[in-house]
Amino acid sequence: MNFKNKLEEIKKGFEATKEYVLHPIAALFSSKKITNNTELTQYIRNQSAKVTQQTLYEYVRTRMGTLYVKMHDDEKFIESLNIAKWNIYTVALQDLSLFAHSIIENKYHKDFTNLELENFYKTILDLEVSQGLKQDLLEEKIKEFHLRLQDTDLKSFFQNKPFKNSSLALYYWAPIADELKQQDRNIVLNSIHLKWKNVEKEFLKLLDF
Repeated sequence: MNFKNKLEEIKKGFEATKEYVLHPIAALFSSKKITNNTELTQYIRNQSAKVTQQTLYEYVRTRMGTLYVKMHDDEKFIESLNIAKWNIYTVALQDLSLFAHSIIENKYHKDFTNLELENFYKTILDLEVSQGLKQDLLEEKIKEFHLRLQDTDLKSFFQNKPFKNSSLALYYWAPIADELKQQDRNIVLNSIHLKWKNVEKEFLKLLDF
C-alpha cells in the first residue's frame, strides 16, 4: 500500500469511524446468530476491527482537536497510526478469540487444545495479510499468542478481565505523547472497556453453536 492509499484509509477512519475500514468484511458483516466456525471468525474480525478503530481514532481525534486535520499530510503520523492500528487489532483478535472459545467451552462443554486455538488465530491473521498486515508482525503475534496460551486457563478466561491486553495495547500504541497519555490513562482504558462490555453482552445473545 503506497502513501496515498494509506492517507485515504486514515482519512476515512477519522471521518467515519463507524464504517470500520480495517477490512471490508467488517462493514459487510451484520449481527446474526453464530452457529459455526466461519461465522465465529467473521464475528471476531468484525468486532475486533470495530472496537480497535472506534477507540483508536476517537481517542486521537479527541486529543488532537482541530490539529488532526493538519496531520493528514504528515507521513510519519499516518505511518504511526497505521502501526498502532495493526498492533492493537491483532491483540484484540487474541482477546476476543479466547473469550469466545472460553464461553463456548463452558456453555457447550467442549474442550479446545492450544493447537486448535493457535490455528484458529493464525487463520484469521492469514486473512488479514491481503488487508495490509505485515508478515513480520503476523509471525510475531503468532509467537506471542503461543506463549500467552501457556498461562491461560480457558475455562475461567471469560471471568478474568478477558480484554485487558487489548485495552493496554490501545494505551501503549496510540500515537500520543507519553505525558499526555498518562493523564488520559483511566479515560482511555474505560472507553475501550465499555465497548468490550457491549461485545460481551451481544456475543452471549448471538451464540448458537
